Amino acid sequence: MIPIKITERTLIKASNPPISTPKVLISNLDLIIGHFQGTIISIYPAPSSPFQTIVSTIQSKLPFFLNYLYPYTGRIIADPVSNLSSLICNNHGAEFVVGETETPLSSIDFGDMDQSLSLIHLPFALDLPLSLQLVRFGCGGFSLSWGMSHLLQDGHGIATIVTAWSNFVRTGTLSEIPNHDRSIFVPRLPLRYNPLLDQEFTLYKPSELINVLSTASLLRKIYRVEAIDIDRIRAEASGPIRATRLEAVSAYVWKLLATAVGALDTTCRLAWIIDGRKRLGPKYKEAMKCYLGNVITYTSREARVDEIKKQSLMYGAALMREAIEEVSCEERFEQLVDWMEEHKNAGKWTETVGVGLGSPTIVISFMPFRLKQDFGFGDPVLTLPWMRPGRLGSCSLNIIRSHGNDGSLLVTARLWPSLAEVMRQDAEKIFKPVTAESLGFLPATTSRL
Repeated sequence: MIPIKITERTLIKASNPPISTPKVLISNLDLIIGHFQGTIISIYPAPSSPFQTIVSTIQSKLPFFLNYLYPYTGRIIADPVSNLSSLICNNHGAEFVVGETETPLSSIDFGDMDQSLSLIHLPFALDLPLSLQLVRFGCGGFSLSWGMSHLLQDGHGIATIVTAWSNFVRTGTLSEIPNHDRSIFVPRLPLRYNPLLDQEFTLYKPSELINVLSTASLLRKIYRVEAIDIDRIRAEASGPIRATRLEAVSAYVWKLLATAVGALDTTCRLAWIIDGRKRLGPKYKEAMKCYLGNVITYTSREARVDEIKKQSLMYGAALMREAIEEVSCEERFEQLVDWMEEHKNAGKWTETVGVGLGSPTIVISFMPFRLKQDFGFGDPVLTLPWMRPGRLGSCSLNIIRSHGNDGSLLVTARLWPSLAEVMRQDAEKIFKPVTAESLGFLPATTSRL
């Protein structure tokens, strides 16, 4: 356990809110993802400055930073007419929470997410767009967590906000202003989309989802993939086309999944969450600069277990490449906008591939860019996304670049126990559990008399 004592919980308003806000603050692409909370958590070693200096810095800078994030000082509500999630820009304030614990970072089992990030994250109200949480540990290190609703931004948007904060605190300004205007993603008239999209989405009804005991059995782990291992499997996954890091890691994970499935099923699947910003045409180029809203889609491939086992890593990498190519176009996202316009009043939707029915599936997301998070107190040693376990039964891997220049990747994983055991026993040891020691947090030495 990590007992955290809350010493302060306040609401901080934007100091000079804009006179007007964009007419469209929630797009159909946002509604597809829906309103659920997610947090990005950064762990910092003990700085030279006192903890109160960090608190004071945030308290003094945040009101001015929120002028650029004015929607995040509002409240998320259900529209009284449509019951759809909507946003009120009323400057009621973003939440700022300060906590402390006597637990040193060296004693935390970072390899087990339920014994680390899940205990560092502090619950916050569902109507809050932003809860900024600062926690001091017994060793003097601290965590800074950005709790948000996925309704307002995707992973790229979160990364933009976190990086912008660090730049703002250090320089007092922003080189690029966050774009909150969703009017670029309005439905076409007449609506037009591929009817196969109906099969890609499922209503999020508890009665039609995996039961809570089944999803609770999934293990939540944190791994590191070293650069030397990435280079090796990338070489194995490359042929006429050089495999990307994500293609190589995906192909390797697919083999681990096939091993875990064994004779229990004939097929297994991988799915990928794709950022559409660079896949949209010229008319979207200007709007996508510093755009915070959701611009993501899913794609997946199903393959025979015996083929995944038998073929080289090039096979899995090629399947992934083909799957992503199919959704890497402007038309895909415009069809999603149109599809949601016709289906948004039916209820909350989720991607069918993530539900956990059918062949065993792992959903993979990748944040390819390095976050800049030194806001005056040094760089963190760990930054990872955290989401509350839900009722979806598929496994997931969230991959992010580690800090520093060592080329390694960090992975938060939600796994079936059998798959976690295959990863543990893997002779190549590609996925290494993160430990406090590997992050540089060593136990305090005990002096001898």
